[in-house]
Amino acid sequence: MITVNISLDYGRCEGSGCGACVCICPTNVFTLKEGCVSIKSPEYCKLCGNCLDICPYGAIEIEEIDGTF
Repeated sequence: MITVNISLDYGRCEGSGCGACVCICPTNVFTLKEGCVSIKSPEYCKLCGNCLDICPYGAIEIEEIDGTF
């Protein structure tokens, strides 16, 4: 199992209501509630990078605990 640290820069993301990361994530790591994205299940992250590629605000950072993604 991969252990990751996922962080959202809420200053960039909050209020945009974009939700692109929620839609693209194949393992449902993110959730969108009332226009705000939050990290729901970081343990399911497979380090595919889809969320990083699609986020128009560069608000997501993912770090593998045993290395850097």
